[in-house]
Amino acid sequence: MLVTGPGRSGTSALTGMLSMLGVHVPGPLVGANSTNERGFYETRWVVDFQRKLLERAYTYEFDGDPRAELRVAKVLADGEAAGKLDAWFAPAAGQHSLVAVKDPRSIWFHDLWTTTAGKHGYQVKYLTTLRHPAEVVGSRTTYYSTETRELQAREYAVAKVAGWVHVSLLNERETREQPRSFVLYDDLISAWRPVAAKIETELGLAFPARPDPWDARHPVDDFISPQLHRVTTTWDDLDCPESLQVIADEVWEACLRIAVHGRDADAEAAFDELSERYSRLYRDSAAIVADMASSRVDRARAKTARKVRAELAAQRPPSTLTRLTEPLPAPVRRRVRRVGRRVIDRLVRR
Repeated sequence: MLVTGPGRSGTSALTGMLSMLGVHVPGPLVGANSTNERGFYETRWVVDFQRKLLERAYTYEFDGDPRAELRVAKVLADGEAAGKLDAWFAPAAGQHSLVAVKDPRSIWFHDLWTTTAGKHGYQVKYLTTLRHPAEVVGSRTTYYSTETRELQAREYAVAKVAGWVHVSLLNERETREQPRSFVLYDDLISAWRPVAAKIETELGLAFPARPDPWDARHPVDDFISPQLHRVTTTWDDLDCPESLQVIADEVWEACLRIAVHGRDADAEAAFDELSERYSRLYRDSAAIVADMASSRVDRARAKTARKVRAELAAQRPPSTLTRLTEPLPAPVRRRVRRVGRRVIDRLVRR
C-alpha cells in the first residue's frame, strides 16, 4: 500500500494505524520531532531516495507547476532510479504479505512503484487521506514556514494552496485506474474502526492484527484520538485569491465524492475539467510573474550601472568625465548581468 496525499493531511496517523493493525512498515523510520511527536511512520530510505529524485527534477513535494511531471519523467528516463528501487525492494520481497510505504512524494513516482512492486509479486494499492486545503496549508504554515513578514507569509500560503490543488489532481489522476481508498482525516481521528473496515472492503484485504471483535480494546485506541486535530484553519484565516480558492473548493468536493462513492464518473469528469482550469490559471499567473521579473531585472541592472558609473566618475579626473557616456567595460557589464541573475533567482525561490 502506498499512502499518498498532500503532507499534513493525516498520512502519519493513517500509517501508524496500519502498522498497529499488522501491516509491515519497512524501517528504519524517520524519527519523531516537534512537528509530529507520535512519529511520521516514513521509511528513511524511501524519503531520502524520492527527495533526491525530486531535487534532480527541480521539483518538490508540494509543487504547484503542472509541468513538473514532465521534469520528473526526464529524471526517471535513464532507468537508474528503477535499478535503485529494485535493489532496495528485492532483499525483503515476499517476507510480508501486506506492506505500507508512506511518503507524500510517492505519487510523483507511481509508475516506478507499480512496475517494481509487480516484479516482486506485489500489487500496489493506494490509500489517500483527505483534509480540507485550508487546514493543510494552516498546518504547514504552523509547523514548516519560517516567514514572519506579512507579504512573504501570504505568498507562502498561496503557493501551498496551489500545491495542494496540483498534488490532489495528480494523485486522483494517477490512481484512477488502480485499487484505491480515499479516507477523511476527520473520520479517521474521530472513529478509526469504520475507516479501517472501509479500507479492508475497498482494497480487498484483511488486517492481520484487527480487533476481534471490532469493538475490542486495541493499541490504536491510544494512538489516534480527536485531540490530533490541533489546527483548524479556515479560508477566513488565509488571504487566498478567489480564483484559486474556488478551484481548491471544487477539488475538495470532488475528492469527497470519491471518498463516499468510490469510482464516480461525474467526479472524474470534474477532476479532468478542474485540471484544465488550474493549468490555465497557473499559466496566466506565470505570465504576470514573468512580466514583473523582467521589470525588476531591468531596474536592478540600471541601478547597478548608475552606481558603477558613479564609482568610475569618482576615480577619474574631471577632464575625463565626458567619457562616461561610452559603453561600460566588459567586466562591468558582467557585473550588471550578475545582478539581474540574482534578482531572477530570488523571485524563483519565492
